[in-house]
Amino acid sequence: MNVCELLRYLDQHSGYPLLDGDCAETIHKALAGTHKDVLAGAIVAALCGTSAAGAPDSVVTRAEATTALGPLRLKAMRDDLEGHDLRRIERTVHAIDGAFNDEALAARSS
Repeated sequence: MNVCELLRYLDQHSGYPLLDGDCAETIHKALAGTHKDVLAGAIVAALCGTSAAGAPDSVVTRAEATTALGPLRLKAMRDDLEGHDLRRIERTVHAIDGAFNDEALAARSS
């Protein structure tokens, strides 16, 4: 799965908007710190930091994506973020699992 495929999936399935424009624009804004939603931007920036400096078509694995959110999860658990933000991060992690599960199921049914 590439970064844009994952970001679009998360935008549609996490319960929280993640995209700020198209995928490439979202990545650019997140890495520049200008994403319209600070936490969503931090999530995108973390995910993009896992592969080829955030290239939209670079491949990202489930392990890389989940690990990338580790520091944000730890910060949220230390009460540095509101409870609502911890929920957003946790739902994003669950949606990452869903994205890769759906991809695996689609590959098996082909």
